[in-house]
Formats: sequence, C-alpha cells, structure tokens
Amino acid sequence: MGNETNPLLALKNAWAGAIAASDRLRELEPAVTGLAENTDVASLDLETYRNAASAQSIAAQALRGLIEQLQRRPE
Repeated sequence: MGNETNPLLALKNAWAGAIAASDRLRELEPAVTGLAENTDVASLDLETYRNAASAQSIAAQALRGLIEQLQRRPE
C-alpha cells in the first residue's frame, strides 16, 4: 500500500461510520417525532435512543479528530 492509501482508507471508513450512525438516528426519527404529547416517558425505550445518539456522537467526533489529524500531516 502506498503512503497515502492508509489515511484515505481511514477517512473513507470514518466517514462511512458517521453516515451509518446518522442513518440510525433517521431510522428512529418517526418513532420519536410521532410520540403523542401525553406519552409517558417511562414507557419509552430510552436506552435505544441513548445508544443511537451516543454512536452518532462518537462517530462524528472520531471523524472530526481524524480530519484534524490529517490536516496536521506534513506534505
């Protein structure tokens, strides 16, 4: 592999991970936005919502960190 292949592959993979995590939030969107005003919060699957939000947050931060690392690379 060339010297540029690994950083490009890392960028592509990190990007794909961030998109996949965002897609999971989109999948859950109808369930959240469709909640009735009188829904009891205790009845919700908050763990699923938390996991999806955490995954998206972690993936976005990892992508941002990788991009910042790539920006600091000597040419």
